[in-house]
Amino acid sequence: MNWDDIIIDASASDTGMRRQNNQDSHTTVRAPNREAWRSRGHLFMVADGMGAHAVGELASKMACDLIPHNYMKAKSGGAAEAIAKAFRDVSGQIHGRAAANRDFQGMGTTCSSLLLLPEGALVAHVGDSRVYRVRDRRIDQLSFDHSLVWELVRRNHLTSEQANHSIPKNVITRSLGPEVEIEVDVEGPLAVKVGDVFLLCSDGLSGPVTDPELGAFAGHFHPRDACRYLVSLANLRGGYDNITVLVVRIGPWVDPESGETSHQDLADDRGAHDHARNGLSKVSWKNRLLDRLTAVKPPQALAPDEEHRYRSSECEIADGLIEELAQLTEKSRETAIAQAWSVDWPELSLHRKKMAEARAARNLWVTLRELGELLAMLGQAGRFHRRSAGA
Repeated sequence: MNWDDIIIDASASDTGMRRQNNQDSHTTVRAPNREAWRSRGHLFMVADGMGAHAVGELASKMACDLIPHNYMKAKSGGAAEAIAKAFRDVSGQIHGRAAANRDFQGMGTTCSSLLLLPEGALVAHVGDSRVYRVRDRRIDQLSFDHSLVWELVRRNHLTSEQANHSIPKNVITRSLGPEVEIEVDVEGPLAVKVGDVFLLCSDGLSGPVTDPELGAFAGHFHPRDACRYLVSLANLRGGYDNITVLVVRIGPWVDPESGETSHQDLADDRGAHDHARNGLSKVSWKNRLLDRLTAVKPPQALAPDEEHRYRSSECEIADGLIEELAQLTEKSRETAIAQAWSVDWPELSLHRKKMAEARAARNLWVTLRELGELLAMLGQAGRFHRRSAGA
């Protein structure tokens, strides 16, 4: 990767349909200048807190505030060593905070991070918040779930089917805070290609939404839209937990329907780099050449069997996916009518019409986009209705 590569990111976080407060946190920290980029890159992070009342919220916030700070200010060691040390140090701080106050007992948080560096992508994680990569119509899970289910399967005590049926999925085996010492998994560096999309999320999203659905939305839509669609999909499937998603696209976004590149994204990304370059409105050809000459040489692309892809699924926009989501939106629409949700019905009808026309014409991308808009409208309305009824 290079300092001036286009990177588009968006994020969304929601309390879900059942929780009163949001114990998830997330952050994005772009390198402030070319030198920092060469040594530390850009950092993206999601954390899912645990503990009664606001304790989990505090733990996840500490992780997302302090880990990037400690990592970016590290004076020695490579990126892998620095991020692992930042995780361990902040875990110790969370543990100390809990030990000093009885009300904070049980405080902890998962934490998963993505680093985009000159040599590629680096994933560091503790817990079951996930990091995915979408590439060539496949979605790969790059992080290992530190959960009882996954640990039992890894140690060959149970098959995946046995574990999923007999073991609670929410029992995690590793997190920041509960223990003084913590082991941090670091994966990579992994080669990065233009068009790659990375997705970080808490289990409030990966639980109710399947990997193919995650990949279809993240891989085929602008990150802002993908985040909207996915959060609403999780809510319409129950929203039993807090939901957080962060989507990072490498390269410009090209609208498949119009074939046009988003000029706003290019302007936003260029603006971020210009600000980092002390307010220069234009990157000079000398700076670009310097970036190329002094950049760390990327590693050779890894063979597929050398990458730690813990799970992999196709994420095409397929008829089965379309049918599943169409049934969900229709069922949700019927519920909205029965329960008198506050919905912009003319707008909803317009999207339903566009979806039906696109489906009849076998334009699957437009069909999925219109389904996404229906999910977003119904998800927001359903959440508002539930909150109002609860109040």
